[in-house]
Amino acid sequence: MPPTDAQQRIKELTTLNALAQTLNRASDLREALDSALANVVELMGLSTGWIFLRSDGESYTLAARHNLPPAISYPGPAWEDDCDCQELCGSGRLEKAVNMVHCSRLRNAVGDKRGLAQHASVCLRSGDEVLGILNVATTQWGRISPPELQLLAAAGHILGTAIARARLYEQAKVRRVQEQRALLTLSQDLLLSESLEPALQRLARVGARLLEADACAFVEADEPGGRAVLRAAYGWHLPSDAPWPIPLDPASPHLWYLPERTADLHLEALADLPALLARQGFQSHMGIVVELAGAPVGTLMVNTRGPRHFLDDEAQLLGILANLLVQTLERERLHQEALAREKLEQELDLAREIQASFLPNSCPTVPGFQIEAYYRAARQVGGDFYDFIELPAAPGQTAHTPGAEPPRGGAVVFRGGRLAAPEMPDLSTAQRLGVVIADVTDKGVPAALFMALSRTLLRATAIDGRQPAEVLQRANRLIIADSRAGLFVTTFYAVLETATGHVTYANGGHNYPLLYEIATGQVRPLRAQGIVLGIVPQPQFEQHSLTMAPGDVLLLYTDGVTEAMNLERELFGDERLAAVLRAHHHRSPQEIISAVLTAVTAFAGGQSQADDITMVVIKRTPPPGSPAQGSQAP
Repeated sequence: MPPTDAQQRIKELTTLNALAQTLNRASDLREALDSALANVVELMGLSTGWIFLRSDGESYTLAARHNLPPAISYPGPAWEDDCDCQELCGSGRLEKAVNMVHCSRLRNAVGDKRGLAQHASVCLRSGDEVLGILNVATTQWGRISPPELQLLAAAGHILGTAIARARLYEQAKVRRVQEQRALLTLSQDLLLSESLEPALQRLARVGARLLEADACAFVEADEPGGRAVLRAAYGWHLPSDAPWPIPLDPASPHLWYLPERTADLHLEALADLPALLARQGFQSHMGIVVELAGAPVGTLMVNTRGPRHFLDDEAQLLGILANLLVQTLERERLHQEALAREKLEQELDLAREIQASFLPNSCPTVPGFQIEAYYRAARQVGGDFYDFIELPAAPGQTAHTPGAEPPRGGAVVFRGGRLAAPEMPDLSTAQRLGVVIADVTDKGVPAALFMALSRTLLRATAIDGRQPAEVLQRANRLIIADSRAGLFVTTFYAVLETATGHVTYANGGHNYPLLYEIATGQVRPLRAQGIVLGIVPQPQFEQHSLTMAPGDVLLLYTDGVTEAMNLERELFGDERLAAVLRAHHHRSPQEIISAVLTAVTAFAGGQSQADDITMVVIKRTPPPGSPAQGSQAP
């Protein structure tokens, strides 16, 4: 029983729907056309068909074929020349929705044609553009009914739409590839750019080209100046004598009044445009706020002087350009920070040299004593210091050997273009030697500056031979008078009588030095009450004295030694330091210092040094030829 008209229409619509779905799902146009052609031929109740696609110019290529007769099998001579349907389509004579054409290709073919002689031709179009030709073949006497012609025209329209969409998709893919290539090249250029300004200008040029806009610009928000400045611009009409960067809005750093996207900038702006921007004659506008570390730093925008509605994918592309801009700005910021750090490192290196110039470049050579000192800052500069001061002889003492030139304090000098500490004067005939160790209660540059002040005042106070307690009192008054930094310094000061080993000392809040006594084999701290210098205007300092016997060792140190911390946050402490001194008292001062450093490093277990470390070791040696001298370990 033949189908009714309604059933036939349902079948035709179902086939057309399947045809549209096939074309929509297809990822390859040629495969889609092959499948669609088979559906169209079956829909028409025919057996043969083919599709031409029009290439650039007037040429056509066979894009799909279905069940060709042997006489025109592909490839073959029948397809080498043009045919009537191509000429008719090219000349605009296929004006009907469906045209019946006697096929010149079939007419001239030799062999089995299966009775085919003509075809129904549909010109595939997208608007006024000819995309190709759909042909379904029939015999010389075959007839296609008007409803079938309408059905074929509908199929042709679906095919034309699918081909146009596929070509747009291919063009979009090509454009995306070109955009990605341009963005990659731009990213590499920005990465290699040594200067920020050329990099920003290049980004503006590429941005205008990629978005096919008349102009592109980056407007930076100058927050301190309360204005917006033009940092980079392409396509703008700018005064030739204007200083760069050019002020754009002198009243507001952010262009809050500009819409994100508009085809009529002057009408949709929330306020009057700045004069320089208004003179550009921009009509269409798209902008994006550029943020660095979450804070807005400016606006990247593109403009055209004619009407244009920017699309979402163009807004995404502008967003990618904004990200590249942010990376460029961040890289420049990091570069400037690196330069600033490098400059600071150079300044700190110079500060370290200057600070080193305040420390003795060698320890004094005193008959009957071995003296060694060590200093290591936790940072490039620190607040610890030590000093040796030649003092005038006490009443009744001979200051110098007859004929000897009076000793003079060394001056800071340059050696090889670098600052060097003053040479230690010859103290081999000195009767009295002042010894200072001190620790400023801070680190880094402030401590180093305060250290220089404190060291100078202490030396100036002690140089005339005052008693230790009086030296600390007078130095304290001078430090309070001269210092405005709120820092203070712990100080231990001792006067050594080189002929007798008699030591007089006072302590200004410093760690108690440790004395190893050869007679008892014990280590005891040299306790003396006193407050740190730089706090109280009229402090009191206890003054004590002792006499070092041959073999006794005096260890002066700062809290960087005893407050070294291990992984369990335990302190090295005075007891461990006393144990090291007791175990190595028979060695030279230099070896004692090395033993202390080794013990502290092992105790810290890889922890970084948290405070400056300073030590001074004074050992009284037995006179030459004495039994004690012969018993000293090497």
